[in-house]
Amino acid sequence: MRGPIDYIVLEFEGNHFKGEVLTALTDAVSKKIINVLDLALIYKDGNGNVTALELNNLDQELTRSIEVLHRERAGLITIEDTEEVGEVLDDNNSAGLLIIEHLWAKDLKKALINANGRLISEGRIHPDAAAELDEEEEN
Repeated sequence: MRGPIDYIVLEFEGNHFKGEVLTALTDAVSKKIINVLDLALIYKDGNGNVTALELNNLDQELTRSIEVLHRERAGLITIEDTEEVGEVLDDNNSAGLLIIEHLWAKDLKKALINANGRLISEGRIHPDAAAELDEEEEN
């Protein structure tokens, strides 16, 4: 049984991937909070050309960090997915496209199934809306 699965697209200004993002992801994976099912790095140059970056074209340290995260290699991300992300990227920016499984929720899912419960709705509150909630709590 799998936990809930989501995709996440993270944009990086100026085509610079920074280590702290991979450190945080690696930490979440090692703590078994999430599992990275698939991962793609997408680059858009100043002329609007989009390229999915291959691991062997990255520096060795970044490649090692990504390989630790990307053990399962489920093949879920398609060329069409990377092209779609490229369409919304600003020029001279990069993106990480991740498909993650929420491991923390597996026991909850099993308990709900055993209790004859069922999911009838789900969604996600966008970070901008969550910031509004934080502001309301502060006032």
